[in-house]
Amino acid sequence: MAYIRKSKKISQIKLAEIVDMNFNYIGQIERGETNVTINTITKIANALDTDVKDLFDFTL
Repeated sequence: MAYIRKSKKISQIKLAEIVDMNFNYIGQIERGETNVTINTITKIANALDTDVKDLFDFTL
């Protein structure tokens, strides 16, 4: 997720604002420190204008 976010030049703070979440939570998600719901994943994918499956492509 971080790779996609950074490639679109969006900070964690900006992404958090777009999806109405705390930026610390975005960081925890990117570091794999917390579990997330499919709704949260969908919100993030939509905010990044990407498919949900792309958030799970760890070969990028």
